[in-house]
Amino acid sequence: MSDLLAIGDLVIARFPNQNPQGREQEGIRPCLIVGFPQNIGVPRFPLIFVIPLTTDRSQSWAIASPYLYPKLTSGQGNLPHNSIILLDQFRAIDLNRIDRYLGSLTTEEYQPIFSSLQKMLFFDVSQQ
Repeated sequence: MSDLLAIGDLVIARFPNQNPQGREQEGIRPCLIVGFPQNIGVPRFPLIFVIPLTTDRSQSWAIASPYLYPKLTSGQGNLPHNSIILLDQFRAIDLNRIDRYLGSLTTEEYQPIFSSLQKMLFFDVSQQ
């Protein structure tokens, strides 16, 4: 399946129940594909890097941190609802958890998300 998917694709995936509950996304939900371990080596397991989405209900935490919680509008990547990308919930999941392909973001739609991911995940040695 990973041969058919690309960075910037939106898929529907199954996320397991968490313990403790209430902090990490659970259930069947859309997520954004942001990486493939096989791009740099042979992984031990068939994993894919994703970021889960949640429905945008004008939550105050998302409004206060738009770079950490970028928004997508209904229709982008075939999303059925206005959604928030939860960059703070970046994770690896097994490819078997993906139920179906939803759609793809354009390069222009994905670029600000990628920029925020870089700032969040990579230490800038030039800032020392």
